[in-house]
Amino acid sequence: MFKNNIFLTGSIGVGKSTIIRKVINQLSLHVCGFSVDREGKKNNWNAFYLVEASSFNNGDRSKKSKYNRFACRKDNSKNWEISIQVFNEIGVQLLTNIDDAEIVIMDELGRFELTAYQFQQKVYEVLNSDKPVLGVIKDESNPFLDKIRNRKDVQIFSVTSENREEVYKKVLSQIKLILSIKE
Repeated sequence: MFKNNIFLTGSIGVGKSTIIRKVINQLSLHVCGFSVDREGKKNNWNAFYLVEASSFNNGDRSKKSKYNRFACRKDNSKNWEISIQVFNEIGVQLLTNIDDAEIVIMDELGRFELTAYQFQQKVYEVLNSDKPVLGVIKDESNPFLDKIRNRKDVQIFSVTSENREEVYKKVLSQIKLILSIKE
């Protein structure tokens, strides 16, 4: 089976989103989907936002507001306030009307959307479509992520600081192949 859904996984800050950005820019791809923007310091984030993946094209990742914030915490506590509504409304919207895009970005899928069932259904719907997906999947086990990992049409690349350039080249080559088959 041909795998047109590609996900990157690996440690925080290893360069997964950078690989996606480089592939998009190298191929000048018209994208749709979502990306996660963060607030705070690396490994000590205090808020996460769902933003349009088109921000990869124009470099504008500043569209953060209380309306697209899906997780936040006060005083660096371990207790996250999660807004499932952001996934089920904005996330679903960002994964709808994908026909005009060359590729759908899902950066990243993780644990906060575990009870966002409408969003999960939309993710599965997009993965079932003919539209190629390039995304990031959190390097942990949960029912939502495991279901995606176990799909026969998903290819996962593990990114490390040592192999990220090699993974970039492999992903770039794979996306070129997928898009040439679609044409």
